[in-house]
Amino acid sequence: MRISQKAKEETKERILQTAEDLFLDVGFEQTTTRQIASATGIAAGTLFNYFKTKETLAMSLLADVMNNGREDYSKRRSGEEDFEEDLFLLISSELRRLRPYRKFFGPVLESSMSLFSKSNSCPAGESAREEHLEIVRQIISTHSLSRIPSFISETLYWSLYIGILAFWAGDESRNQEETLELIDYSIKLFAQTISGNTSSSE
Repeated sequence: MRISQKAKEETKERILQTAEDLFLDVGFEQTTTRQIASATGIAAGTLFNYFKTKETLAMSLLADVMNNGREDYSKRRSGEEDFEEDLFLLISSELRRLRPYRKFFGPVLESSMSLFSKSNSCPAGESAREEHLEIVRQIISTHSLSRIPSFISETLYWSLYIGILAFWAGDESRNQEETLELIDYSIKLFAQTISGNTSSSE
């Protein structure tokens, strides 16, 4: 019997919800795709019709969370922010939404959003990357800051951003205060670089 598109979407949502519960309760590394399939009420092989790997499944979950963070950014943004405040608001809004998932973000980041991951290996990771970068492009354009080609500024930014995410995933400082310092410094460095002002600020 042919499965309707609606039924497929409902199954996909059940898989994501089940996986989220298991990742948070049992742990990402300890959760297997077989456990996810069993708890969802589907055959183990059926799970792979929706997600190639456990990492791509998790990235699909996290991509939705990151999208919620970007929506928070749009709502919180006043339009009066300077460049550094604008970029800080974007990054911090995503991290705030991602915080409950911090323990299993590292392995997902490495396989789905790093500079070495292939765009076709995880569509959700590539989509999250492109949607985030589109807002960064808008921020740069709004503040008329960049003096270098866009492919350079985007590569530099993504390198810094991935570094921030990787550090944040393992940051044990109180309220991840060290991550906030890293974000501040990284944004200042990025702003100086793309504006052509590389002199040290007082």
